[in-house]
Amino acid sequence: MTESALGLSIASHSGLPPASIGALAAAAERAGFAAVAVAEGHGDALSLCHPVAAATRRVRIGTAIANAALRPPVLTAKTAAQLDQASGGRFTLGLGVGNPVMNGRFGIEPFPPLAMIEEYVAVVRAVLAGEAAGHAGRVYRTGMVPLDSPPVRPDLPIYLGALGPRMLGLAARIADGVILNLMAPAQAGQAAGAVRAAAAAAGRDPASVEVVCVVHCCLSGDAGAAAAAARDVVPRYVLHPAVAPLFGPQDAGGDLPAVRERLLAGDRAGATARVPQPVADAFVAHGDAETCRSRLADYRAAGVDLPVLFPMPVGGDWGYQAAIAAFGTDEEATPSVKNL
Repeated sequence: MTESALGLSIASHSGLPPASIGALAAAAERAGFAAVAVAEGHGDALSLCHPVAAATRRVRIGTAIANAALRPPVLTAKTAAQLDQASGGRFTLGLGVGNPVMNGRFGIEPFPPLAMIEEYVAVVRAVLAGEAAGHAGRVYRTGMVPLDSPPVRPDLPIYLGALGPRMLGLAARIADGVILNLMAPAQAGQAAGAVRAAAAAAGRDPASVEVVCVVHCCLSGDAGAAAAAARDVVPRYVLHPAVAPLFGPQDAGGDLPAVRERLLAGDRAGATARVPQPVADAFVAHGDAETCRSRLADYRAAGVDLPVLFPMPVGGDWGYQAAIAAFGTDEEATPSVKNL
């Protein structure tokens, strides 16, 4: 991975059809992006990785992230094996545990997230490795699970989305990488340091755990429109229980509880209006390409191995084509994505 490597995340909640998501992935590959991930909103990130795999040849692909709570781990292992086969060994399984509010809406009862995801990863690895004993744990118990064909990589990489210190420590111990999110560069640097220290304490090479950070981006030459779009990103996450410590330093005015209240009342516009600009400024890169490029450099300087650009809509336009053109490393490659 080069020092300038950059990933692109495509949101399932952009509403784009699978063929268009594949076309964007192909354009990103031509433009020199190192990785293309699918972010799971209310769609199925794993399913949407199939058109990404079919449309690309070299770029790393994966989920950033998929909600593990929605899928039994055996099914996830089978799907991951098929995606790795379809992509010729380029798939990375990025997993998270969702949040209690959304999981409750999906009919999922509360669960201890650390114990669940640790055993979940163990089950996925047992299935891919063809372990005859399966997995016998407190959360999951399986027998030997046969696959229709041998996995391309029985040890395909598994990354964990992590925001808090305990999940960061778990990722350092059991995962191949960690996916950070909703963090300012300084926060991401602290998290990266914590992951590397925990990996070393567990007897692992700290460099063996890749630190990825999703960087939300509102790209626009209109600074005011970009700043407003950045504020509109915050209500997407404000119900997550980990947001309080992440956004706490910017919450001195007490506006985030009001944002949550308006959002729960169904008033998205009212929620956005109550977002303090410093909260959005902390974790959303916004403005013109030069400004956003400088912010990406801040994440690298803080210790992030791979920033993953996550375009957010400005004035209703998700701006994928503009982002690919602005941040691609291959100047001779001109993204061409029609009929999106």
